[in-house]
Amino acid sequence: MYHVLAILVFTLHISKTDCGRTCLSCSDVKSVGDCSDVEVCADDEVCFTHKYITRTMEVSYDYGCTVHQFCSSFNSPSVIGKRRAGHHLVCQTCCNMSNICNIKSSCVNVSECSPSSVVAPDSKLPRECDDLSYGSSGVYTIYPDGMNAVQVYCIMANNEMWTVIQKRFNGYVSFDRTWEEYKSGFGSVSGEYWLGNDNIYQISTSTSHMLSIYMEDFTGKFAYANYSVFDIGDEHRKYQLRIDGFTGTSGLIDYLPGRHNTYMFSTKDQDNDIYAQFNCAVKQGGNGGWWYSNCFNVNLNGPYLAGPVQNRTAMMWLYWPTTYYSLKKSTMMIKRYSKRP
Repeated sequence: MYHVLAILVFTLHISKTDCGRTCLSCSDVKSVGDCSDVEVCADDEVCFTHKYITRTMEVSYDYGCTVHQFCSSFNSPSVIGKRRAGHHLVCQTCCNMSNICNIKSSCVNVSECSPSSVVAPDSKLPRECDDLSYGSSGVYTIYPDGMNAVQVYCIMANNEMWTVIQKRFNGYVSFDRTWEEYKSGFGSVSGEYWLGNDNIYQISTSTSHMLSIYMEDFTGKFAYANYSVFDIGDEHRKYQLRIDGFTGTSGLIDYLPGRHNTYMFSTKDQDNDIYAQFNCAVKQGGNGGWWYSNCFNVNLNGPYLAGPVQNRTAMMWLYWPTTYYSLKKSTMMIKRYSKRP
């Protein structure tokens, strides 16, 4: 109760011209009274509240800032999917009517905090390739947020439809792009492309998802890497990567979980890596957008240099088939996780 009173006193000293710009900011707290931190949002952000059930069947809350687009898909207190593996999101509300408006949005009275202009998503629209009934690979239309159409390439493999989030095979499309380009996506779905971090976030966090990566060199040799856990955070969390559960080609060194898991996405115009000296995305001429740490051991969005290289600037899988190799092809695709019998 003390925390709540302290925050309420704090709000009295904030100008009304900053309406909706300051929000409670906490993760995994048991109630609004346990959250005493606030943050100032960007101009296009609003306050949010997430109420979810943990693996131990306890109720927890997240509070903070997020862009309005990520709120427009949800305005119902019903179960809408998994927040994370084992965490079931039961309510999400957003507001921008007053400072720290999410202090009142405990997901008890949803209408109190939901914008009146919010449009509910259409549950019948396919949000990813796994929702399609078609049985062949090709270009299709999906609706990651339940409302807005997005073109995507779907791959049919083992009677499963996979959503391709990255595809490279000839180097015609540059992956040295800005934050906004990686956010919305670029390239052509019938050629090389990046699906867009917003779309990947919407798809990967709707339920538990797995990732599969196919790689091929210039001699025709190929390898694959599968992960039973994959999702990324929203833009407010800098599209933070969560990946685990590797299986793959014998001898393929698996660096993604060990060296890139939990790290945020960086581009040449937004440095979110942990390397203090420079931005890993612009080191040695430009490395493309990726989940850099310090800096990287794997980067499938690097320059297309065709074969063995002398450093880590290339689109490559470290030590496969040789040290620092620029691949001919790479495909990253995701699908809802389901255990096979």
